[in-house]
Amino acid sequence: MVIPVKDTKEDLGIPFTSNPNPEQLKNGLCDNKVIDSLGIPLCNPLEKTEDKSTKNNDNDDGNNDADKEEEKKLLEQQQEEEKEENKAKEQQLLEQQQEENKAKEQQLLEQQQQEKKAKDGNNGDYEGDNKQGSNDETNTDKDEDKKLSEQQQLLEQQQENKAKDGNDGNYEEDLKIAGSDPKLEKKQTQVNKKIDKLDKNIENLKDKIVTGEDNQRLLEQQEENKAKDGNDGNYEEDLKIAGLDLKIQKIQANLDKKIEKLKDKIQNDKDNQLLIEQRDDDDDDDGGNKDDGDHETYDGYGFDGGNDDGNDNDDKNFNFATAGDFGCSKNTQNTVANMEKKEPELVLALGDLSYHSTADCWFDTMSPLKGKMMITLGSHDTNDGQAKFNQYVKSFELDKPYYSYDYKNVHFLVMASLSDFKERSEQYNFIEQDLEKASQNKDINWIIVSTYKPLYTSPSEHKAEGELRELYHPLFEKYGVDLVLGGHNHNYQRTYPLTFNPDKSSKPTTTNGVTTDYNSNKDGIVFATVGTGGVNLYGLDGKEPYMATQFTSKFGFLNIDINNGNPDTKLTGTFYDNKGNNVLDEFTIEKEIKNKNKNSEVNYT
Repeated sequence: MVIPVKDTKEDLGIPFTSNPNPEQLKNGLCDNKVIDSLGIPLCNPLEKTEDKSTKNNDNDDGNNDADKEEEKKLLEQQQEEEKEENKAKEQQLLEQQQEENKAKEQQLLEQQQQEKKAKDGNNGDYEGDNKQGSNDETNTDKDEDKKLSEQQQLLEQQQENKAKDGNDGNYEEDLKIAGSDPKLEKKQTQVNKKIDKLDKNIENLKDKIVTGEDNQRLLEQQEENKAKDGNDGNYEEDLKIAGLDLKIQKIQANLDKKIEKLKDKIQNDKDNQLLIEQRDDDDDDDGGNKDDGDHETYDGYGFDGGNDDGNDNDDKNFNFATAGDFGCSKNTQNTVANMEKKEPELVLALGDLSYHSTADCWFDTMSPLKGKMMITLGSHDTNDGQAKFNQYVKSFELDKPYYSYDYKNVHFLVMASLSDFKERSEQYNFIEQDLEKASQNKDINWIIVSTYKPLYTSPSEHKAEGELRELYHPLFEKYGVDLVLGGHNHNYQRTYPLTFNPDKSSKPTTTNGVTTDYNSNKDGIVFATVGTGGVNLYGLDGKEPYMATQFTSKFGFLNIDINNGNPDTKLTGTFYDNKGNNVLDEFTIEKEIKNKNKNSEVNYT
């Protein structure tokens, strides 16, 4: 404690009315050079200098502390700025990722909306489109990963550059940047999780859109099918049929054909076995002599004139059925039953009636048509022995295998193409005279000829009979024949109207290239092969250009309707198959009538 004193001797320039500051007192003593009683200065100048030095040092230390404090504040400020900058960068990166994800989602939605608007029904393209969309998303994710990797590499490069620059006062800043990397990685992990969640939401949205489109397409297809069906209750069946693939349909069609052929083969084998057994029985009965003429005669099978009673009303319309190559099979029975349904007034058999050693089974099979039949004799009817030939001739009361008859303004001529038909032969002379007479008869509107062997055919089991064609086609044209029927090839073929070609008879001239609606007054002759009675079927190895239609897969018969009108009369040919009674061919021929006053009767020539 400083005790105040009163200066009474010397004026030291220091008031002693209060406690002086030691430092101030010392400075006063030195400044006034005060000495004690011994003459010793009370103030040591060196001490003052030392004190000043010390004081200066103390001031320097204070200044250093202030500088350090200022540097600390500056570093903290820089760190805070860097923190804010890193935070801004992280926020910017997050916003960038969100914007890219939104863009991806918007792009996907637009793509789905465009596909829905298109509604092109190309379901097969849908999976490919989804696959492409998935590839686009994968590529976008890869681009984002690449950007993040580039940013990480940039931060690492900055740290390496700062380390190379030495202790430049940025050490703590480098530590701060280095410390921000784990935070950035953590943030990136969170962003990636959000992206994955967003991708799942997008996939769910895609599934909902796809399901909605599929349901919409199904509803539209159902509505279209219902509209087409006319709401007739057959919707499910028609939908199933409509959904069949074309390849499956072809396979099914081929399979059906093979099954039919197999059935026919099995039936034919049975018929052939029956034929062998029948022939053995016949041989046992007649001692092996086929020519003794003892086969049974069947009365009442020949055509008896139908319902012709002289009434003019009956003259207007009638129909007859025709086919050849019958045999005694189940198919033959079906053909006969099919004919019965059309109630023909006349049945014209085109040859090859029975394939057994006798005609017994054939007569039995044809019994429902008894009293309506006229026959053409084929190779199996004339070459299987005289007894079998006589059986036909006697049963149908024929003097010769060729003959003609008239019925309701139609003249029928039956040829025997297995007998001598050459020019100036007995048959040739008969045919020429018969046709000339029919062409001059005003009561005859139609002339129809049966030949057995075909004059024209597409490639099949039997070739066309060239000699028969060259001799008789010109004769048919001369006398106005309208329709020529035959068998021998076990299939169905029908030509366009044809005229004879003298330069090459196998290449006739087609006068009308449509499949129906012919005019007999100006068009040529129609030739038809109807070998579909039931024994079996032959294939076709192509189609001739003059052939209007042909097929080999169906048994059946050709029905001919004659409509006698005024002034025109019309012939309509329709082929009905035995299964389903389907129409497989139809054609019409019209011509001007000659005489409307008709009293028809059956006349045999």
